[in-house]
Formats: sequence, C-alpha cells, structure tokens
Amino acid sequence: MKKLRKIWQENSVLFVLLFILIACLIAISVVVITYFVGDSSSKYGDRLEGIENYPFNEDMEQEIIGKIKESEIVLDVSMRVSGKTIYVTITFIPETTLVEGQSIALASLDYFSEDTLSFYDLEYMIKADATEETEGFQIIGARNVSGTGGIVWNNNTVFEEEEEQKEE
Repeated sequence: MKKLRKIWQENSVLFVLLFILIACLIAISVVVITYFVGDSSSKYGDRLEGIENYPFNEDMEQEIIGKIKESEIVLDVSMRVSGKTIYVTITFIPETTLVEGQSIALASLDYFSEDTLSFYDLEYMIKADATEETEGFQIIGARNVSGTGGIVWNNNTVFEEEEEQKEE
C-alpha cells in the first residue's frame, strides 16, 4: 500500500493527464461514430424526409409519357426517378429544331401535378439526330423546386476557333 501511495505522490500529475487523455479519446470516438459513421440505412440520409407525402408512381409516369408522346415530333420519352429528382429524356424526330424541342419540354411541365412540382426537381435531356438540313441537338435543362418555375437550359453554343494565318 505504501508503494502505491508513493507512486501516486510521485506521478499524480501524469495519472491525471492520462485520465484526461482517455476521457478525450472516448469523447472523440463518440463524436466520430455519431456524426461521420451515422446510422442511416438510406444512401440519401434524411434528405428524403416527407417523400411519402408526395408519391410519384408508375401510373403517373406513364400518363405523363403518353401526353408528351402525343406530339408528332416526339419519337421516344423515358422517365426515371432517383431520390427527389425526376429525369426526363425526350428524343425528337431528326427534323426538329432546338426551339421546338425546348417548347415541348416546357409544355410538359403542365402535365405534372403541383404537389410533384413543389417537391421534385426535374432534369430534362432532349435530343434530335442531325440530318442534311438540320444540325441536330442534344441539350440538358433543369427545373429546380426553389427556382423560377421554368426550365433552365445549359449553354450549348458552339464556338468556332478562329485560326490566325501568318503571312510569310
């Protein structure tokens, strides 16, 4: 007992520091496990909370696809839902212009319910093959829940590089 008391008196500061170090390691471990490892079973975490209140099922999808296909310039339409994003791909006949394609995509927003538009983001990919008369196009647009309500298209302007010719 005297040996323990002597060791404690000689090394009391080290024992206190060791106790503080162990307590800090336990606290750091708890924080790392809680915040970084988590216990979520979904790859989206808690970002999809409330999605059950805004169902978008196969019947709704097929109805919208049918309405878009009513246009004579539409060849094919496909949709898929991933999380809170609905991806819509529209393929047009080769003679279609970019403006016509964009207007069909914009008009398709009317086919979605207000509940769907208030919860899901929409990503559009529209494309048409080139012919001898038309250039064809492939462009992506997006409609964000918190956005302006329309579709914002990426800038697909083709820039031609001017080559400077050196006169020799």
